[in-house]
Amino acid sequence: MRYARIGWLVLLLGLGWAWGHPFEGSGGYVQGQVDFEPNDAPPIAGKATVAWIEYIQVGGLPIKPQDCFCTLLFYQGRVSATAQPDAQVRLQPNPRTGRVEGVVTFPKPGPYFLVLMGRPLPGKRVPPFIMQSIIQVLPPPAGR
Repeated sequence: MRYARIGWLVLLLGLGWAWGHPFEGSGGYVQGQVDFEPNDAPPIAGKATVAWIEYIQVGGLPIKPQDCFCTLLFYQGRVSATAQPDAQVRLQPNPRTGRVEGVVTFPKPGPYFLVLMGRPLPGKRVPPFIMQSIIQVLPPPAGR
């Protein structure tokens, strides 16, 4: 039983590393990509990281991230409607970079379930959507 748990943990960590960067939700109807700064490097626990939306497609049609009210939720354990996320950020347009982005700090290293939820801003015609994936957050460098 103990070895089965270790096997699942290794599989989960391997999948998280493989899908960590860039995050691409490819669930069919909703596709998109969330990137992390700097240069799509994996986030580091305890360090503020900029997350931003590269692109979104719903039903094959491109959606402007600027037309959405988007929130990123990050879970390290069970994901459910009643579970509190371990980290979250509301994404907003940044006029300096021209991107829809936000700053998030991950409390601990390890795999996180990433959930991107979007709905239209007032006056915009965007269908509500949800994308999800797994990312890997690295521990802080040794000696810090």
